[in-house]
Amino acid sequence: MSKVKQNLIVRTIGLAIGGFCALIIVADPSNAANVSFNFSGSVAEVQGGVFTAGGSGSNGFGSALPLSGNFTFNSTSPDLLPGDPMWGLYANPVQNLTVKIGNYTTTFSPGSSVMQVINNPGLGDTFKLTLNGFSGSTVNGLTPTTFEMELVNPNGNVFANDHLPTTPPSLSSFASNQWRLVFSGVGNRVQGALTSLVPLPAAVWLFGAGLIALVGLGSRGLATRKES
Repeated sequence: MSKVKQNLIVRTIGLAIGGFCALIIVADPSNAANVSFNFSGSVAEVQGGVFTAGGSGSNGFGSALPLSGNFTFNSTSPDLLPGDPMWGLYANPVQNLTVKIGNYTTTFSPGSSVMQVINNPGLGDTFKLTLNGFSGSTVNGLTPTTFEMELVNPNGNVFANDHLPTTPPSLSSFASNQWRLVFSGVGNRVQGALTSLVPLPAAVWLFGAGLIALVGLGSRGLATRKES
């Protein structure tokens, strides 16, 4: 058998195994509880030592910089207030979070996080996310510490219960949709409003993983042909 045919067989088997593994990952019920949201927005205000006139992010923040990011959380995390039907309080449900402001990026690893869902018909609905503990470069010598996202509807007509949402609540339903990234020290933060909050389907991760596998196998095949 020629080396070309051998390489073709190996790549075909590799693709089949990769596809089978991908199906197992999607079908695995342990992954079903994790929900991912993408978000975007812009900077409206910068306070304290992280402000730099015309700053692009890593060298200090100026106004009107774009915000983008995503986070994944366990939607089956237990409610710490099961006896209260209007206030859902969830400790450490967030698996990961990435925030990018201008050319500055910081990430959160599993640790201290709190999600709150307040369903108070006629009085107010709130969705709030608070995370502490980030890795990322300092900005003007200051370290990122806390990220917050808060959506508020004073009419209380958004949520049907106080459970963690499996689909993002519509921003148009809230009178206020704010975010802020806080840095070490006192009064050092960058903040603004959200412009989108959308789901990140599992299919996207699968498609990306498939592309990576195809590229890897293809490049390996090219290298093998060159050697032959």
